[in-house]
Amino acid sequence: MALKLPARIIFACLVVVLVCSIYIHYDYRGILTNISLPSFDRGDDKNNHDDSGLYNSSAHRKITSLSTPDGKWFKINWLDDRAYNPNILPHPTQPDHYIVAALQVQVSDEVTDSAELVCNAIFVDGTLTCMSTPKPLPIKPVRGQCKGELAFFNFRKGPRDARVFYGPDGPYIMYGSLGTRNCLGLYLQDLRTLLNDFDAETKTSDAFANGTELARPPPVNDVQKNWFIFWDAQNQFYVHHDIFPNRTFSQLSADGSVGTDLSVQAKKNDDACMARFMPIPKTKHEKVHQTTNSLAITLCKRSDPKCSPSDDNTFIMTIFHYQTFYDWHAQYYPHVMLFRRNSPFEVHAISQKPLWIWGKPLYTNESESVIKGDWAPEGHTDLFYVTSMSWKNPDQRYQGFIDDPLFISFGIEDTRSGAIDVTAGDMLKDLGFCADVKV
Repeated sequence: MALKLPARIIFACLVVVLVCSIYIHYDYRGILTNISLPSFDRGDDKNNHDDSGLYNSSAHRKITSLSTPDGKWFKINWLDDRAYNPNILPHPTQPDHYIVAALQVQVSDEVTDSAELVCNAIFVDGTLTCMSTPKPLPIKPVRGQCKGELAFFNFRKGPRDARVFYGPDGPYIMYGSLGTRNCLGLYLQDLRTLLNDFDAETKTSDAFANGTELARPPPVNDVQKNWFIFWDAQNQFYVHHDIFPNRTFSQLSADGSVGTDLSVQAKKNDDACMARFMPIPKTKHEKVHQTTNSLAITLCKRSDPKCSPSDDNTFIMTIFHYQTFYDWHAQYYPHVMLFRRNSPFEVHAISQKPLWIWGKPLYTNESESVIKGDWAPEGHTDLFYVTSMSWKNPDQRYQGFIDDPLFISFGIEDTRSGAIDVTAGDMLKDLGFCADVKV
């Protein structure tokens, strides 16, 4: 005999099912709406349709390659190895050759030491390709002292997440490794002590001849990451530790020690400017953090005979990320920040649109990702994590102009490497200027 349920119970069950269905539907589809980006334009302009179908000119600043036929980013080929979060420097003595370095992908389930691979590379059929088997940079490992929940870090020695870049006086590498002051620290080393390619580069001091652990003003975290070095107009070293919710930066000494937090002198200006122009995280699944090294950029053209670098037109440039993490997949939106090159180093401008690297593909079940699954979140591209910037011309070091070409390098899904060569000024077309904000 069939069991008859009261009509009220049946109706209540139907309501619960309907509400749950709506919740789940919008929970999965609400990935990008949580970051307040305008709805995607599906217009007919074919130049505004990239591989993902998610580009929107009102929400993003498209940057295209100077060298690829379709304007899209290019791959980096590590031959039989795999690496991500790359860095590119033009070779100092060999034209059309490049030094590339990146974090080796761990291909075994067994825990192995971390390594930064490096090779000399050339372009082959549009791909930046190592000319020989990449080698690990000979960076000395540090014995771990991580404790408690972080003790697992002790089992993986070696450098990680390096930034390779030029300063005014030569090439450097900044990398994370097991620390002596805390669990994971950050180290700075003159790259000329690690690679023979820079033998022709004159060394003016012995500073940072070995990997030097860097300090920071309080508060000190167990895991330090994403700092960058910058230089003032007199070529003095500084470390930029934090960018959000408050900036923290300090002057750096050759032994790795630092002075007091200098950001307090610029705080009034910076607070007002960042409140106006900085993307603000809205949930615990969103955050803002530093990502690249710094470069100095003069806001006029090298081709202009009247253009001469000065404190009024030359600024420190860096890229930071607005990160979201929904449905177990991260998305990174790179923004540009400019700040003054002399004390008190106030923020000068912040880009109002994230950079959109042309050719970013849609994230699918077939994406080569460190995390594989049968389901891919809707409305995501492959994870592109911008790691470094460098001037493309081999005679340039730290400073450049808006008509100079540069490389932007990035990791893809923690498994691959890519980059794009762009005109510097193309990154600066959506700046919000702090001078326009009332303090």
